[in-house]
Amino acid sequence: MRQLLNATPPWLLIAMCFLLFAGICAATRAIVRRRTTGQRREDVADYAGSLLSAIGATFAFLVGFAITMAWGAVNSGQDAIDSLAASSQQLSWSSGNIADTRGAAQINADLTAYLNAFVARDGAALADGEVTPLPTAAEFGKLQDDVHSVAYRSGDSVPEASGMVSAAAALTAAQSKVTAVAQRTLPALLLVLIFISGGLLAVAMGTAAATVERPTLMYGWAFVGALSLALVLLLDYPFGGGISVNLEPVAQVARAVAG
Repeated sequence: MRQLLNATPPWLLIAMCFLLFAGICAATRAIVRRRTTGQRREDVADYAGSLLSAIGATFAFLVGFAITMAWGAVNSGQDAIDSLAASSQQLSWSSGNIADTRGAAQINADLTAYLNAFVARDGAALADGEVTPLPTAAEFGKLQDDVHSVAYRSGDSVPEASGMVSAAAALTAAQSKVTAVAQRTLPALLLVLIFISGGLLAVAMGTAAATVERPTLMYGWAFVGALSLALVLLLDYPFGGGISVNLEPVAQVARAVAG
């Protein structure tokens, strides 16, 4: 399911949601018009119209709650990526201030390789939630090993080397947060409730429009409902879909370190 949503363009997802809601509305309206006439149709339409506010409020609440949860996950993921980029920048700066120029060059080479691999390979794994292990586990392990090897090569730790080790530890913490956020997703029950309430609202909308010859507003609501549902689905996975965490800060640091 995650891979399918990540591979679906936003416009196609919106179109599919619109067809779902519009189809339910149109089918319900057609059934009511076919099976009821006169006063009976008026009564059914009035009854459905009286329920629209309550059902609509439920749908709006569930969608708003889901968007808040999903957007919070995206923000957390972006904060983690920013922390990873900042820690990488700090590690590069600290390694450039140690006396061991050869060791500093090795650390920066390892850091560049890791950051480039992170953008190229980890992005897809994070989008799919496959984080155990990440594709860059080898590059990250080599970077950490070389940092500690260079920092304590002389048998003691100068302030610059200590800063380098601290930056490497912060990088580890940032990566851990990135992998944790990548596994976040909306509860399945919440998505089921959104679909059920949206479908019920579409039924009520189609029933209420049974007495109208040209129910333009019914299709207008179907489009708005489709946008709302599509937004929930697009935000569901922080590192995938049409609205996701931006890895560009990491790419910028990689270019800066390499340069």
